[in-house]
Amino acid sequence: MSISLLMVAALTGLAGMIVLANPDKSIREALAISWKQGVRVLPIVIPAAFIAGFLGELLPEEFVSRLIGADSGMLGLLLAGVAGSLLPTGPMVVLPVAAGLLQADAGMAQVLTLYNAWTIVNIQRFILWEHPLLGASLAARRYVGGLICMPFAVLTSVGIAQLLT
Repeated sequence: MSISLLMVAALTGLAGMIVLANPDKSIREALAISWKQGVRVLPIVIPAAFIAGFLGELLPEEFVSRLIGADSGMLGLLLAGVAGSLLPTGPMVVLPVAAGLLQADAGMAQVLTLYNAWTIVNIQRFILWEHPLLGASLAARRYVGGLICMPFAVLTSVGIAQLLT
């Protein structure tokens, strides 16, 4: 049993006890909301798990290692950052892609950089969501702020990868 599963189980139990302890809250309604979310998310999560497994087997390890492996250096970090900023997908796909890349011998720092870039400076999110919803000025300022933060995110990724290996 993983620590993640134990944490989720503990938080679920705690949330259930809090709902039960509040007389104005309904456990039945909480379960209905949980069921509705599960039905919505499960059809995405199951194929995403398969994506991770398939990617790990399909991607040639030598190719992945050369481009974004642990020994690919600054060029590998740069490639991972650019790839993350261009990935046109949501979290239900990018996380399995990251897991698949790790299985295919990508470096931890490079995968963390890819994920950070996807989170901080994703161009698809900027074009489709931020620019239309926030307006050009605020969206551009947020994006430039993200670009300024990316070198710090990369350095943090390298530090975390060194701690984990």
